[in-house]
Amino acid sequence: MWLWFPEGQEGVVATLRRATVLKTDDSGTQQILRKMTGLKTESFEDVYRPQMHGLSSHAPQGSEGVYLALGGRSDRLLALGFEHKDHRPKNTPEGGTILYNHTGDVVRVFKDQLELYHTATIKLSIGKGLTQSDDSHCTVVMTADDVTITKGQSSVQISDGQIMHSAPHVVIKSPKVDLGDVGGTPVGLCGGGCATKVFAV
Repeated sequence: MWLWFPEGQEGVVATLRRATVLKTDDSGTQQILRKMTGLKTESFEDVYRPQMHGLSSHAPQGSEGVYLALGGRSDRLLALGFEHKDHRPKNTPEGGTILYNHTGDVVRVFKDQLELYHTATIKLSIGKGLTQSDDSHCTVVMTADDVTITKGQSSVQISDGQIMHSAPHVVIKSPKVDLGDVGGTPVGLCGGGCATKVFAV
């Protein structure tokens, strides 16, 4: 497709064509498509792909988009869009938003519900993830087998049939603590009777 501007503005004439990305470099201050193909005989290298603030993506090899040739020149290209036909979510409801990757993991933001799915691990951390280490976070990690909440030296792990609490000091504040089941199980004293306070040693 050709985009023509009024007479006298030939310097801003541009072409817009379809392209396929083959290799991407996402290590620098800008994302560069190191190799992409256009029409039958077209092959381009080192094309800048602008992205919106607050969202960064790395399209997998074989993703399709368009390139804009400023002034109609192949040395002044901008890559626009790019998504893969095999991985794009379909039938998104009007107004809905989906964040997804090429392995089927998704975050869906719909009118009445937020959904988050991952095949291996879901990690939620409080803190600035780009500038702080994991040690400074309060973190919740969910897998198919368990849920672990960690802060500093303390953690609680919940799995099927077991809760494991690890910390330098554990304090339980409650007017009533039932051990064993509702109603509790008496803890016997060495000299007879039942304990009203129990300390783990």
